[in-house]
Amino acid sequence: MVKYLIIIILFNAIGFGDLTRPLEGQVLNYIHILFEWDQEPDAEKYQIQVSETDSFDPILFIDSTTTPLFIDTAHIEWNQSYFWRMRPDNSTNIGQWSNPFSFYTGEPKFQNTDVIIYQNELIQDGLTFFGGAFPTLQSGVIDQFGNEIWNDGDGQFMLVHVNEIGNVYGLSSVDSPNNHGMRTNADMEILWSANDDALDFHEFKQIPNGNYMGFVRVDTLGPIPSDNSMTTQFQSLGFLADGITNEFPWFAQKLVEWNEDHEIVWSWDPFDHFTMADFDNHGSSWTEAYMNLEYDWTHANSFFFDEIQNIIYASFRHLSRITKIDYLTGDVVWNMGLPEPYMSTGDEQICKDLLFSFQHHIQKLDNGNLLFLDNGNLSDQLFGYDDPVSRVLEVNVIGDSVCNVVWEYVMPPNLFGTGSGSVQRLENENTLVYTAGNGLDEPECTIMEVTPEHDNIWKYVSEPNESWYRAYRIPSIHSSAFSVTVDNYKTTTIDGTQIEGVLFSDSVSSVTFHIHNESGYDQSFYYDLSDSLGWVELFMNDSVLIEPGEIFEVVHSLNVGNISTENRLQLIVSPTHHPENEKVFRSKFYKVDDPLSIKEIPSEFKFYDPYPNPFNPEITFSFELVNRSNIDLIIYDILGRKIKSFNRNQLKSGRHKLNWNATDNTGVAVSSGIYLYEFKIGTEKRTGKVIYLK
Repeated sequence: MVKYLIIIILFNAIGFGDLTRPLEGQVLNYIHILFEWDQEPDAEKYQIQVSETDSFDPILFIDSTTTPLFIDTAHIEWNQSYFWRMRPDNSTNIGQWSNPFSFYTGEPKFQNTDVIIYQNELIQDGLTFFGGAFPTLQSGVIDQFGNEIWNDGDGQFMLVHVNEIGNVYGLSSVDSPNNHGMRTNADMEILWSANDDALDFHEFKQIPNGNYMGFVRVDTLGPIPSDNSMTTQFQSLGFLADGITNEFPWFAQKLVEWNEDHEIVWSWDPFDHFTMADFDNHGSSWTEAYMNLEYDWTHANSFFFDEIQNIIYASFRHLSRITKIDYLTGDVVWNMGLPEPYMSTGDEQICKDLLFSFQHHIQKLDNGNLLFLDNGNLSDQLFGYDDPVSRVLEVNVIGDSVCNVVWEYVMPPNLFGTGSGSVQRLENENTLVYTAGNGLDEPECTIMEVTPEHDNIWKYVSEPNESWYRAYRIPSIHSSAFSVTVDNYKTTTIDGTQIEGVLFSDSVSSVTFHIHNESGYDQSFYYDLSDSLGWVELFMNDSVLIEPGEIFEVVHSLNVGNISTENRLQLIVSPTHHPENEKVFRSKFYKVDDPLSIKEIPSEFKFYDPYPNPFNPEITFSFELVNRSNIDLIIYDILGRKIKSFNRNQLKSGRHKLNWNATDNTGVAVSSGIYLYEFKIGTEKRTGKVIYLK
């Protein structure tokens, strides 16, 4: 005979658990502080206190949250020591305060930021992240008013790239040259490093398949031009400088792809695809070659990987060239650049009328246009200007042959940048522009936000001795912040012994958990739920894309077997693009005789399983509405990228259906594979996956 255990829920013995972040005694290089702790049984919410004294007298601030994570952006200052603690709370009792942890904030680096706000209401929300090499490798983050939020501490780090899900890439002189290409986070932890001493710093980042890509130096011998302004100086050193003899060291930058295990899996060498008859004969590159006794032929400085088309767009500064490369074959689709006589093969290049030179930061926008910074080092020659000027170009390439300038922002001569520079199209359609600003007498290293109407609405000018490489607007420094809460995690007694566990009953025979995205970024999460006795079916693992500030709920029914044996539950949740921040929840798992107190909320709709599944060429999503409602159906690919959206407003009550014909929002057919769906009505969601077979 099976013996049923009588389990009593205790609401008067709420406890406290482990603080996990900041760690005890941790020194932080930021003042937007992420506080985190373990979920507590019986807790409906949590109180957090922070003080400058271990007696918590006085209290600096007190706040509350419903999740075991809290980000404070208002109270912490640089170069201070603090103490913090937490206690759980529910409707009937308040728990004990946890043992306090201490933490410290480091020294600021950018206290004299000169920020000018012209039109506050038009500014894109967020923080500005910048990094550079002068006077030393360093990076920082400021808010829109110029307050320093983060710096690289003693990381000696220069920011190179921040992607759309908050991964940070750059280089550090710590343990040089091993960290000339690295992925890091707000705490300056080295999450991955190329460990390649030939790596060029100008661009290093992950591509959509998760591998890493960057530039690596390659060398050969080449000629010295016979008609350059520096020709006689080279001849005075004993070189022939006849434009024919391969007598002088030339180097370029090969594009290389590494997998997670540091194995090179793909590369593209410009010496194999460009003619050495093309070189800069009108700028300063041969002057630099005379001083350095080697010629930087291509000076590659950026690339963009278009995963939809399997295309790479690469910028070669010293050739004043942007190249479209077929990733699968390595073939050059086109070269975009200057006409003859500026390039020997100028007649073969497309869009010669753009007349850009020494450009930086090529990228492809969601609308398909190319966006880049034209530094304009040759603009005085090309356009007849008295002084060179820099500009931002958004270009639509038609038929791989013709270019239309969609948007152009021309900077005044004082903001001309001889090197570096970046551009970023923001969510509000403004553009964040960085220029070295060394065109006239006084350097004006400037980051500015510009509207589509060319109005400068926000500007940050660095100190005279500082110069950056790139700048980005970001929503948060904590790009992987998320929390997980499990329902019915309670304190109980069994035969007089107090324990903690996740409970269920005949009336609530399911496990429910919530993933809270608190990062400020769209993030995809992988989750896996299992138990030691198989009450949770083996296929309970999936991925989901969660928007910033949103909560995703998973409800999973149980197939309960032997309840007389102790069962253990394990939940793993990992951000797909920040796997180092995986969270694991482990608990005992019990069935109780008495029903759990759960308020039943009538559903606004009934959702039927998509049919057929697998499908080809079309699948039907059927649902039944109780009341007139707005509905959203979103299809994602397995990486969490939005593929197709259906929005229907004010559908009347009754049964409805939506058909998806395996195309994306532009009407292009998608590839076969697994797709995820999210069906939303009001606050209710249904999720699942479908399989498209060809």
